[in-house]
Amino acid sequence: MPRLNRKDEHIIIRLKQKPSLADFSDIHFVHNCLPEIDLDEVTLETSLLGMELRSPLFINALTGGTPLSKRINAALAGVARECGLPMAVGSQMAALENPLVEDTFKVVREVYPEGLIWANLGSYATPELAQRAIEMIDAAALQIHLNVPQELAMKEGDCRFRGTLQRIKAIAAAAAIPVIVKEVGFGIAREQARLLIEAGAAAIDVSGRGGTNFLAIEGRRSRRRLSPEILSWGLPTAFSLVETLDAAAGKTRVIAAGGMFSSLNIAKALAMGADAVGIAGHPLYLLLKQGRRALVRAIKKLEQELRLIMLMTGSSTLEELRRAPLVIAGFTGDWMKQRNITLAEHR
Repeated sequence: MPRLNRKDEHIIIRLKQKPSLADFSDIHFVHNCLPEIDLDEVTLETSLLGMELRSPLFINALTGGTPLSKRINAALAGVARECGLPMAVGSQMAALENPLVEDTFKVVREVYPEGLIWANLGSYATPELAQRAIEMIDAAALQIHLNVPQELAMKEGDCRFRGTLQRIKAIAAAAAIPVIVKEVGFGIAREQARLLIEAGAAAIDVSGRGGTNFLAIEGRRSRRRLSPEILSWGLPTAFSLVETLDAAAGKTRVIAAGGMFSSLNIAKALAMGADAVGIAGHPLYLLLKQGRRALVRAIKKLEQELRLIMLMTGSSTLEELRRAPLVIAGFTGDWMKQRNITLAEHR
């Protein structure tokens, strides 16, 4: 059962790595000393793909397929339910290949029956497989993940990528629910974002470099010494976010993810134009190292601090936060100039 063994190995290796955060240090808010609003007026309520959300946060795809992952999914579903957040499961291909492990994904729906649960499959999937994954957990949306660098580094990886875009197009055309295309830590650039939008993606989750590094994880798994240049491959989350926002041009939803477990980074991403923010690696670390209560406290702290930041920009809603002045300097600013990206056009 190599696929199932790999799931647990990913978790074990991830727990040995220190949590990391995306670098948004080039993006700066302008303090508003006269906000003219009260804290109790500040709300995090928003909507995404027709789903009404009490907060822009959601628990992003992590795992499934093994007894360990079942316990993790059950605990994460409990956290998502207590915090009122959507939750995506990890890739369901293991359960499509072996129905005996379907319970490791279905447990999320059992724990969180009223929740907005998102299905997940790789870009090798067919419309038929996608429909089975959706039905397995009564999903409200379907994630299709892209992970080329990880597959290349994986000892059992599939290095055949021809036809990916056409498969995504077929799934998006057949699915009765929104299809979200996401990376797994290497980012999405403007050119590919445009192709994904043309293929029918209802939303794009940039999942840039800054959080969990699957090249490092696969290098550890295969005992291969990857060079630092390869290990640092990928678009940083902030860069990928501006690239994808430029491609989306306000017509397609954009999700920020990849090392986003920081209230200030979350606020910056939302102010830049992101519609929602996914959190995954850091929550998993907290859950397994400190327990469910610690994770609930951490999420509530993120939301509390996000409201404070909004007030200090004079924003009572996320729509107003997207109109708050931002200064983008340093390498991120230089990148945007060279790529001819003006963020103000897409906020």
